[in-house]
Amino acid sequence: MSKNAMWLTIIVAAAIIGAFLGPSLGHLLGETTMLILAPLFLIGVVAFCIWALSSNKSGKKADTASLAEARTMRAPDGKSRIYITRRGFVAALQGMDVTLDGTARGQIKSGQMLMADVAPGTHHLHVATAKAKLANAGELDIEVGPGSVVVIDAMIEMGALKGSVKLTRLDDAKARENVNATALILWEEAPTAV
Repeated sequence: MSKNAMWLTIIVAAAIIGAFLGPSLGHLLGETTMLILAPLFLIGVVAFCIWALSSNKSGKKADTASLAEARTMRAPDGKSRIYITRRGFVAALQGMDVTLDGTARGQIKSGQMLMADVAPGTHHLHVATAKAKLANAGELDIEVGPGSVVVIDAMIEMGALKGSVKLTRLDDAKARENVNATALILWEEAPTAV
């Protein structure tokens, strides 16, 4: 069982237990206390969500021609192509700040990808949530040869108090699926042309 599946199971179990214990707790605390605590709890949850999403940026989507070219999954002559894709529902609205080789910078949310045409060799990928306190960053060194195409999937694995960014190099079938299912976002600072 993956960490995400385990935490989802725990959340569902907690919701079921809460549904059974909630009325008893409400009766024990009294109606007036519950009328005070319930809105305070709701305000706290909304405030946390606003804080967690406050560092998100609205990335600019690539035009239709650029997206179509990206989905061919072919590197330009003498170059290599790296995709960073993000899919899934865990922290889907939380932006992920992506840095490639310390210079290229962009941010993606679930259902989005970044693409970089780079020189063959080793490239360093660093991915962190926009609010760094929410999850530990993930790092990966990627070795690419001339004409090669690499797709890296970025996801957040939930933890008890803090999640972790997990970076996975995808096989050809899953790579094509991810690239075809995500929108291409332009880099805020484009990779340096070498």
